[in-house]
Amino acid sequence: MSSVISSHSSMPLSLEDNGVYVHEKRTGVPFPSALGPSLKLCGVGLRKKSLIPFISFDVYAFGVYAADLDIKEYLSAKYRKFSASKLQGKKEFTDDLMESDIPMAIRLQIVHNELSIGFFRSIFEESVGSRLQKFGGSDYKELLQRFTSQFRDEHKIPNGSIIHLLREKGHFLRTLIDGQEVGSIQSKLLCKSILDIYVGEEAFDEPAKEDIEHNVATYL
Repeated sequence: MSSVISSHSSMPLSLEDNGVYVHEKRTGVPFPSALGPSLKLCGVGLRKKSLIPFISFDVYAFGVYAADLDIKEYLSAKYRKFSASKLQGKKEFTDDLMESDIPMAIRLQIVHNELSIGFFRSIFEESVGSRLQKFGGSDYKELLQRFTSQFRDEHKIPNGSIIHLLREKGHFLRTLIDGQEVGSIQSKLLCKSILDIYVGEEAFDEPAKEDIEHNVATYL
């Protein structure tokens, strides 16, 4: 089982805001069209949570970013003959994106006024845990605990807080809350499980997933 580490040798991804924004239409949350020199915005969406049937509330808006030059390097040989429309919904293409070592980032912005870190942690316990089990089998609980323990009770996430989940070279998942790094875990399984929430077969925002697939395909 991979262990939590505080740093690693590869160059950390830059999260510098480029000042050009795309807005998530339901919440109005702005997302930079690029982070640093390499990460390009692929799509934006909204995470909702249901408490009881037919009643839900908004938890966070999200943007998915990927390094366009790495997409071309890793995926173009296999997929450049396909148009973006042909690749949209193609499971093999999405699986290769999740399995690859392409730098990616998930940017989450809290949009709920009274969201505790404990509730946020429980959301990840459910969504990430189910995917760790799906991809890795029954021996997943230690890895899940290592990930969710990064969201400690002393962290506050009021409305507007920004969380970054960064997949860096070598399958490192680096987590930041409002710009402060709270942990780094090397695990291909964990990186894939996180991405599956947003681009996998059971992504919780299907229109966002379709936009992400389409835009990733345009970088080939």
